[in-house]
Amino acid sequence: MLCLLLLCPSLAAAAELVVRELRDDPPAAEVLAGLHDARLLPPEPQPMLRQPAREAQWWRIEARQPVPADDAPQLVMRSPFLYRVEAWPPGARAPTRHSLYGEHADDRYSHRALVIALPGGIPAGQAVWLRVEYRSTMASPLSVEPLDQVHREDMVFMAWRSLVLTCLAVLAVLGLAFWGGTGERSYGYFSAMLVCAIGYLASISGDLRWMPGAETLFGSGPQANRIIACLGVMFSNLFQGSYLDLRRKSPLFDRLLHAGTAIAVLGVMLSLGSGPLPARVGNLALLYSALVLLLASGWLALRGERAARVVLVSWSALMVFCVLAAAHMMGLWDGPSWLGQGLAGAFALASLLLALGLSDKLLQLRRDRDHASRQATIDPVTKTFNRHGIEERLFQAVERARARDEPLSIAFVDVDRFKEINDRHGHSIGDQCLRIVSWRLRNQLRRQDGLGRYGGDEFLVVLPGHDARSAGRIAERMRVSVNCRPLSMPDASIPVTLSIGVAELGPGESMSSLFERADTALYASKSAGRDRATAAAPPEGLWTT
Repeated sequence: MLCLLLLCPSLAAAAELVVRELRDDPPAAEVLAGLHDARLLPPEPQPMLRQPAREAQWWRIEARQPVPADDAPQLVMRSPFLYRVEAWPPGARAPTRHSLYGEHADDRYSHRALVIALPGGIPAGQAVWLRVEYRSTMASPLSVEPLDQVHREDMVFMAWRSLVLTCLAVLAVLGLAFWGGTGERSYGYFSAMLVCAIGYLASISGDLRWMPGAETLFGSGPQANRIIACLGVMFSNLFQGSYLDLRRKSPLFDRLLHAGTAIAVLGVMLSLGSGPLPARVGNLALLYSALVLLLASGWLALRGERAARVVLVSWSALMVFCVLAAAHMMGLWDGPSWLGQGLAGAFALASLLLALGLSDKLLQLRRDRDHASRQATIDPVTKTFNRHGIEERLFQAVERARARDEPLSIAFVDVDRFKEINDRHGHSIGDQCLRIVSWRLRNQLRRQDGLGRYGGDEFLVVLPGHDARSAGRIAERMRVSVNCRPLSMPDASIPVTLSIGVAELGPGESMSSLFERADTALYASKSAGRDRATAAAPPEGLWTT
């Protein structure tokens, strides 16, 4: 459907103008007098101008029907690139000069086209003569439009152009921010790719003609544009290879993509010179890299790679536009006048979708980090906190209790005679016993309470908001929940009891003191015959945190 849409508009307005070429540069007086009309080439199939062979030559533009002067008609020459034009409208005694860059750039109109006034229209039997300097394989469509229509199209063009370039610029800044925050190289390559895209689109279309030195940098030749384009291909390949992780997931496609990067680097070096070879090398790098990326992302997408699907969705339209634009620049086909704007829009769309993909990758990295953090604080047997995790939970609870002046208690829980269980039934049964005990303990606790395996057969319970009395009641419920019935497993049924020591945090008491008192209460329970909960005595003396 996209190809059909591209092909159909290219036939529009084909019957309005007749464009004929004079491949020579005789004096203007002779050309205007008609002395060289016999040497004019046959009319172009479509009303467009392309001169890849000479530095300066003449073009004759006739209208099939007379063009009246009532609506202030303008001859519009789209995508002029580096052409420098001298125009002789019918009846003019002196030419008007037009170019995208330099002193003849007309800031009354947007840079989408060169606009040549036809004050007398185009009467029957007369023509507009254009003397065009510079060679280019890019076609420049010609049309005659009323001045009001020119202004309307200029406003639409500028709104679209501003949207596209602003979108690319914002995404480039976000990429740099992500790169600085995460250290991921793919974000840096992404930003560099977008900067090159902005530079290429702006320089080839004249968006930067207001910049001091733009005429020297961009208007004197295609070298700067070609260098920016080749750098864009290079950074695009680096970004896609990093984002898709081709080095690890597909070494073959990684090597093929590096070959495309090498061709782009060669294009950068050749672009320092002149001639058509740099443009061909740059277009080759673009087409080759686009094909490799399409195959690589398609193959990885079939294997279920999420990043590859993002590349396929985001990059497909841009690949199509890049290939068509490259073919248009190489003179292989004549694209529609809006092909350049479609390419700019495809850049913005692809960049936006890729930015969403990068954000998804960033979220995945965060999920992986959180998962790793959880794994570092979780006991693999009971799936409760390990010693480090429960101590961190206790530290936070102590800080909160002191800030809010709320009570806080802890309970040390020990499984009685656990070594005998391991010796008699084996460590696998012992681990299963610990899991069942932890489930029964958790069932007696609130969501905000903390439970962690502190040692081999010891658990630490953090009880924020509970004083010693209420914590003792909870400890009693935990004890009863375990000893009320044996621990049932497929290979055994084992009766288990608990010894518990409870302590409440005193004013200004340190965590180490709180631990010592709870531990002393635990040993008191064991000494008294096990299967019981004992409350620790209040702290004595002054304590400092």
